[in-house]
Amino acid sequence: MGSIKPYETAKGRRYRVQYRKPDQKSTQKRGFKTKKAAELFLATVEVDMSQGRYMDPSLAKVTLADWLKTWLDSRGDLRATSRSRVESIIETHIKPELGDIKIGNLSRLRIQEWAGSLPGAPATVRKIVNVLSGALRFAVEDSRLPSNPAHRLRLPKVVKKVRRYLNHEQVAALARAVGEISDGYQHGYHLIVLTLAYCGLRWGELSGLRIMDLDLAQARLTVRQTVVADRGYQRIEPPKDYEQRTIPIPAFLCGLLAPRIAGRNPEEPVFYGIRTHTWLRNHVFRVGWFDRAAALIGIKGLTPHEMRHTAASLAVSAGANVKAVQRMLGHASAAITLDVYSDLFDEDLDKVAVSLDRVAMQTSIAELLPDTESFELETEPVPLPTLTSVPLPAAVLRSPWDDLPPVPDPQMSDAGIGI
Repeated sequence: MGSIKPYETAKGRRYRVQYRKPDQKSTQKRGFKTKKAAELFLATVEVDMSQGRYMDPSLAKVTLADWLKTWLDSRGDLRATSRSRVESIIETHIKPELGDIKIGNLSRLRIQEWAGSLPGAPATVRKIVNVLSGALRFAVEDSRLPSNPAHRLRLPKVVKKVRRYLNHEQVAALARAVGEISDGYQHGYHLIVLTLAYCGLRWGELSGLRIMDLDLAQARLTVRQTVVADRGYQRIEPPKDYEQRTIPIPAFLCGLLAPRIAGRNPEEPVFYGIRTHTWLRNHVFRVGWFDRAAALIGIKGLTPHEMRHTAASLAVSAGANVKAVQRMLGHASAAITLDVYSDLFDEDLDKVAVSLDRVAMQTSIAELLPDTESFELETEPVPLPTLTSVPLPAAVLRSPWDDLPPVPDPQMSDAGIGI
């Protein structure tokens, strides 16, 4: 139990509340103008303590700048690249405006005003706010704040970009264009395009792919590591979310990769930099080959990461279900795959309706219908633009899922990520 005692000031009588915190240390709060106000405060404190909701006011007196450091130091789960991005956001956008404010004094209005003044695209603004919100959520979990004042702010809506999906002919044209630029064929860089388009690797996963990670006899590759760039340096790390995954390789691509890796050291990267003979950097490949090749085939601005979207599209068009696509891409769950590529599965919904209709019409359901013909949905897919001027090898027309045995479940995991 606490106590309430009056004391005199120049402005009249005031009341002081004294009580013990859960750690049994004594503390007090002064300045109550009436005894009733002091009693109400003490009653609230006692109820919060009994229900485990008590917040020590002194813990909220740390400045946001100091708390951000404490929070970041606790994030041992962050990769080096993610940590660098978070540090940059804190130093550039958060600390200059809010760093000197005590976290207990951060109001939702003040944070909303700050968020509204942030420069950049809506997606950039959300990333910045998410860093602050994450730090303040940790303060709530540490019983320093009763709630997160940065949670669910009114932020500009992010307009989703329209994804570009290449078809088989466009992939073949892009690979050929890369091969014809600066000895691209000699260095096997045309195979990078095909591997990205038919296996759905992230760039770091492709860069870190070693000879030993390919099992062409079983038409499989295993993602065991990824190359991350951090402040100009490259470093090997486990795959995203620390989950290895095995991906089927189309038969035609196995045939193209075989001479590329024959007789080489199993520890060597499959694709490497011409000068360094080590992990190939994304920007080196883009500037030297990919960007020019994309422009040559009329898809200016295409990025290697967009080939990952193409891999999803080609897999779905070949009949792969959402679970297979999720495993190929390394998403944490099929729900993420559906959310990211929902447009690719829209046609599947129409096919389900048509299939149900055909099956139902062969049963007694048909007897319930009036004497009229059953109508059918139009299910012809919208054709993708093709490059008719580019001769396409018959092998490229093979589906990446044709004649391949199923991926063994023990080598797979639902925990991967994102996009």
